[in-house]
Amino acid sequence: MQHTDKAVAEFEAWWQQQLGRTRFEDVKDQMRNVWVASWAESRAQIVIELPERFDKYDSGDWTYWADGVDAAIEAAGVKVKE
Repeated sequence: MQHTDKAVAEFEAWWQQQLGRTRFEDVKDQMRNVWVASWAESRAQIVIELPERFDKYDSGDWTYWADGVDAAIEAAGVKVKE
């Protein structure tokens, strides 16, 4: 699924939950366009500084490295899916 398709799907799911949405059908397309643009822009701003590459760890402890990656992602305000 392309990023735009995912953003549109998220918008549609959000739209279906809105009370009184039928009153705003005339501006729904405009709202969706703003949603998609802000979705892409917000993700373009995400920068995550990862720990050194795994193969640089002498201990070879993959779990330690993975925990560092998870921590870096979460520090950027992004959830890590288990």
